[in-house]
Amino acid sequence: MSVFWDAINNIDNFTIALLLLSLGIALFYEMINGFHDTANAVAMIIYTNSMKAGYSVIMAGIMNFLGVILGGIGVAYVIVHLLPLDIMVSSDQKATLVMIFSLLISAVVWNLGTWYVGLPVSSSHSLIGSIVGVSVAFGMMHGFTFSQSVNWKVVYGILMALALSPLFGFGMAFLIMKISRKLVKHPKFYKTPGVDGKKKPNFWMRTGIIATGAGVSFAHGSNDGQKGIGLIMIILIGILPTYYALNMEAHQYKIMQTRDSAANLAKFYADNNETITRLLNEKQVISALKIENSISECNVNQVYNTTLDISKKLDGLKTYSELTKDDRWKMHTAVLCSDNFFGQVERAYKLIDKDKSEYIADQRKQLIISTEYVPFWVIIAVALMLGIGTMIGYKRVVLTIGEKIGSKPINHMQGTVSQAMAMVTILLANFAHAPVSTTHIVSSSVAGTMVAEPDGGVQKKTINTILLAWIFTLPVTSLMGAGIYISLSYITKIG
Repeated sequence: MSVFWDAINNIDNFTIALLLLSLGIALFYEMINGFHDTANAVAMIIYTNSMKAGYSVIMAGIMNFLGVILGGIGVAYVIVHLLPLDIMVSSDQKATLVMIFSLLISAVVWNLGTWYVGLPVSSSHSLIGSIVGVSVAFGMMHGFTFSQSVNWKVVYGILMALALSPLFGFGMAFLIMKISRKLVKHPKFYKTPGVDGKKKPNFWMRTGIIATGAGVSFAHGSNDGQKGIGLIMIILIGILPTYYALNMEAHQYKIMQTRDSAANLAKFYADNNETITRLLNEKQVISALKIENSISECNVNQVYNTTLDISKKLDGLKTYSELTKDDRWKMHTAVLCSDNFFGQVERAYKLIDKDKSEYIADQRKQLIISTEYVPFWVIIAVALMLGIGTMIGYKRVVLTIGEKIGSKPINHMQGTVSQAMAMVTILLANFAHAPVSTTHIVSSSVAGTMVAEPDGGVQKKTINTILLAWIFTLPVTSLMGAGIYISLSYITKIG
């Protein structure tokens, strides 16, 4: 928090107000995320009476907290990098502020509205749609082409993960449910909550439901919590670039890692100049940035100098505070440019020389160590807001998951299997740094167990509603975000 307080003491009151308002809206978004997504993690526990609602949400809050802390920051920076580098390095702070407010308002309005009607809508979709819409509007109003306005390669990867993960959850839940029916014959495992006056499942079912529910909560925190972290880092970098462009609390040895990796990558470029030149000519490696900074031009034709200058600039540096405020942002830009370029080279070398590709990957990890980071207070704040959201809004979604997806209420085995497969799917996505939707994975896993039952099925009305929400969330929030940005731009006269 020392960096935050230092920033607060060195900016004007108006910027402080905008910063605090932005952070407040972002944390409110995370609370709404709890309404939607975290509730899915405790839906089965509460619906099957395996644990009282109060204890369930406390457990979910704790597991989410641990998930956020232990989940890493890979997904968070996928969200950050949705914004193209050209936009992230914009010097127009007013435009950046309007962009941040627009995407926050769009995501919050859609999430809050769909929660109110009890619809399990993806917070991930709403956030990503809002970022895309705002980025396109920003880019088109500031001279960028449509292709330059958004990091479409990242968008396509995210959309692929969002589309495939529910299918994977459905398929695995269907398969495991079929196997369970073959191996576990006793009817007590397949009872529906409330049947025969039994208030709780038997011990083994209850243990399975609680354990897998806790696992889903942990997985949710490790993935969805990072989206909120990414959103807050966008705010901090956008509003306070000279304080959050680099990790101001980085130890001298972390700075040395970045310095050495930059020198190593520059040497790799020089040693493999002929091959890299061919890749450039074949357009396998394309321009990373189309702007200039005083370190060197961020362009593929100048990236050798850019990377070498990073190493020279950091040589002998003990703390990033020794850099001027302008140089901090220029260093951030240079690192992003070099990482973007060598990321392309790394992928190209996978088909040429796997060892060299792995070497580049190792060096890139060290290069970005001081630019891709998250202050611990951000992680704590996001974890707390997710827990609070769960305790406030879980009831509406619990009913939808328990009774409105299947043609009949979910039974104990279905609850356990669906949660287990949702947990596995989300954790696999987290390892791949892929933002996914807990809502749709849980819903599809429940549907998979329902279809697997001999006399089971799904309620077409509910499934159609969820599918329509899945389809329309991205375009609606994109249009909403773009519309809000354009409106606020004209109101503040920045357009």
